Amino acid sequence: MNIKVIGNGEPLLLIHGWGMSGKIWDVIEVNLSKYYKLYIVDLPGMGKSDEIEDYTLKNLVKQLHKKLPKEISILGWSLGGIIALKYYETYPKNVTRLFLVATTPCFINKENWNLGVDESLLDKFYDQLAQSWSKTLNQFFMLQLIGSKNRKEIMKKLHSAFITKTPPKIKSLKSALEILKKTDLIEIMDHIRIPTTIIVGENDKLTPIGASLFMQDKIENSRVKIFKNAGHLPFLSHPKDFMDEVLYKFNCK
Repeated sequence: MNIKVIGNGEPLLLIHGWGMSGKIWDVIEVNLSKYYKLYIVDLPGMGKSDEIEDYTLKNLVKQLHKKLPKEISILGWSLGGIIALKYYETYPKNVTRLFLVATTPCFINKENWNLGVDESLLDKFYDQLAQSWSKTLNQFFMLQLIGSKNRKEIMKKLHSAFITKTPPKIKSLKSALEILKKTDLIEIMDHIRIPTTIIVGENDKLTPIGASLFMQDKIENSRVKIFKNAGHLPFLSHPKDFMDEVLYKFNCK
């Protein structure tokens, strides 16, 4: 996996969401790198990373662990949050802090869990990828921006960066969707013992507020921040507020 390293300070891994790449962090990268040494990953088949055969959550975590410092904080957005949680479950002594952004321990609604989305939504994206991956991604971007300010402006940037310039590989998109469909990390919430910041947009249609409040209730040393007039991309619609939350520990000194 391609990992861009920039900045000084404590190491912080940034993991993007489905269909994107590490370029999604461009809007906050420069300011954040003044406080952290950033490890900005492109997941397999996205951005500058090649595809891999074993596209499973377990293997993604294993491959990341090979390339990262022994101790690191992790900021995961959406799919990236699932990977961050799995990384902590696998290497709990190596993770110092978690930032869980617009994510959930279980994306799909099922018995005893109604804080996700209906599985048919992801099935629809999966089926449409073969017909038109660009149209599918555009629909996904629009869904993420429901309720966000600057929606049209952000949509243009997403289309340019992730469809026109560096499109993802269809096979990898399908494999990543399978991870979202199959992963259930609900039971590990009670076992997280490190400082955790949870950030969610009040209008998020993919990872509802309820999932973030559930995590905050289960994770002992956690805090939650709900961004008003934000959807699934709070770091793009509210970059300054987002930075304030990620740098909370520095601002409190």
